[in-house]
Amino acid sequence: MKSNVRSAQYIGNKTMITKEPKTKSGIRELSIGDTVCRLLHEYKLWQLQEKFKVGDQWNDTDRLFTQWNGLPIHPDTFTDWSSKFIKRNQFSPVTLHSLRHTNATLMIAEGTDVCTVSKRLGHANTSTTLNVYAHALRSKDTEAADKLENALTLQSKVG
Repeated sequence: MKSNVRSAQYIGNKTMITKEPKTKSGIRELSIGDTVCRLLHEYKLWQLQEKFKVGDQWNDTDRLFTQWNGLPIHPDTFTDWSSKFIKRNQFSPVTLHSLRHTNATLMIAEGTDVCTVSKRLGHANTSTTLNVYAHALRSKDTEAADKLENALTLQSKVG
């Protein structure tokens, strides 16, 4: 499904402007899993119910996440929601940006190639990904060395 690609920003905390992402690499398509698709579908059904509740007060936009009346939410809303959720559930403090790092590190740990990780993160160059996530790549290098050693050891026992 194609959607509009844009970035929302508040100026002076009052006026929202919508613009294109800051780089071409920010414009990208990502695959998502079945669970995320199901959750988004459930959310859209809930949002439709909310739309009917407020009737003609609803503002039709193409935004996924909106205020009670369909207008775009403030960009800080997700940060506020996540902070409250973390406190309410007594989780260790994390930021939404740190979840981006966790996502990238997990992809690397699971063997996703650097080009794919870089594209999913919206990095224009894989060198950015390599620089930021070098720690995760070092652990994969150690794992590769161990696998090579095991293969050579097995080969010497067979031969």
